[in-house]
Amino acid sequence: MAKRVLSTVFLLGVLALASAAHAIPCYGTAEVALTSAASYNASSGSPNPFDFNFSAAVTAPSGRRYTVPGFFDGNGAGGAIGNVWKVRIYTDEVGTWRWTTSSNVPGLNGLSGTVAVSGKIAGVFGRGPVVENPGRPRTFMYQEGVPVFLTGKFLDSPAPNPLKYSHTMLSEKLTDSNRQAMLTRHLGMKLNKINVYYANKGDYASVSTTPWVGTAASNDKTRFDLARWRTYDQWIVKLRDAGVVAHMWFFADDSKFGDLPDADRQRLIKYAMARHSAYVNTMYVVMLEWQEGWTTTEVANHANFLHANNPWARLVTVHGTPGNFSFPAASWADYMDIQAGNSASYANVHKSSLYHHSAAPKPFIQEEHGLGQEDTVHRQRAWAAFTGGAAGVGTGSFLKHLVTFTQQVPWQNMDPADSLVKSGAAYGLAQKGSAYVFYLYNGGTASVDLTQATGTLTVQWYDPRTGSFRAAPAVAGGATRSFKAPASGDWVLYIRK
Repeated sequence: MAKRVLSTVFLLGVLALASAAHAIPCYGTAEVALTSAASYNASSGSPNPFDFNFSAAVTAPSGRRYTVPGFFDGNGAGGAIGNVWKVRIYTDEVGTWRWTTSSNVPGLNGLSGTVAVSGKIAGVFGRGPVVENPGRPRTFMYQEGVPVFLTGKFLDSPAPNPLKYSHTMLSEKLTDSNRQAMLTRHLGMKLNKINVYYANKGDYASVSTTPWVGTAASNDKTRFDLARWRTYDQWIVKLRDAGVVAHMWFFADDSKFGDLPDADRQRLIKYAMARHSAYVNTMYVVMLEWQEGWTTTEVANHANFLHANNPWARLVTVHGTPGNFSFPAASWADYMDIQAGNSASYANVHKSSLYHHSAAPKPFIQEEHGLGQEDTVHRQRAWAAFTGGAAGVGTGSFLKHLVTFTQQVPWQNMDPADSLVKSGAAYGLAQKGSAYVFYLYNGGTASVDLTQATGTLTVQWYDPRTGSFRAAPAVAGGATRSFKAPASGDWVLYIRK
């Protein structure tokens, strides 16, 4: 009993200090830190602290109940040896949260306490996490209803080394200065999603990310390097505060992780979810290119295992080789993460996007369709994905201007509408009768069907190279109308009531 009292007093002291400095805000993360009766070593020795069970029954102010996995955290500051154990609670309600621990760790069973939540987290995540829009299920929104088009550039060949590939952001081979430069570059392009690996050995010329004790070449997959995990924590928080989704990918391709025992893979999934799912800006991909070493049964088993350790309902999917998403109807696939292929034409990117828009009533991200060169070809691919109904893109060029467009146009209410293009070379996206977007991928003239729109319609041209609108003469709805791009190259035509 004395050990339990000491642990509780330690916790309440931490919470009191936190409250004095700043209250736990809604959509924030409360960290409950407890001390066990004995110390353990994350790197070696017996017992292995990662073999213990530690969780908390958490009750929200409304009465919602969660079972939340906890985790061993060494000395609590990145050191391998210590007696600190933590539970992170995602606080999406104002009021008093309650928790009670359950554990076979000596000194940690049956502890209880409360967390007071008030106010709201700063920035875009003050609107809540990214979720599927229930009214328009092929799109994403922040939980409070604000639509969001997810835009990243994980393949960024114009960037200097080692900033070209965002998946390597948490690699032990990068420095915090590298990571900050990568984040700054992405923010400069107005991007709101960064793809990051938890585990990589062979991808990106072996710029490894090793969450386990040891090196990429030799490590103990039953133990985690707590100094590295502390770095992971810090950067997920930095991304959150910058308004960026931490799009976390568990297992890289070219790394033979498909050959690992289930126990090793699930241990990483459970530990990562315990540490990071309570952060509002996280969403997950189980593996990159599942066809490289994973069976369909293994894919489903691991995705379902992730959901079983996902109390805060973060979005989950898998990624495959070029082609159609293999699991559109799977209940565990909250969204589809696809690739048309790095050498795909913009026509094939658009074709792929149209297929996936119709494949299932859930969002899809056209993740991989080139290496991100800042040129016309990669810009055409990104806009081909957008007008094909994608809810996000993972690479492309001139993305800052695509983002600007999505922030000013009600794209979330639109569906692919190529059939409205009666002549000319264009892709269509429309909320028929109300708003229309036509992408003239080679410029020129296009005739489009506006018969369902009545009255006078406002017309604007958008330059995807510069991010600027220019006004055009208004037109009357109720008929097919012809429009000529104002100059050579690709242009976007926006028509609305």
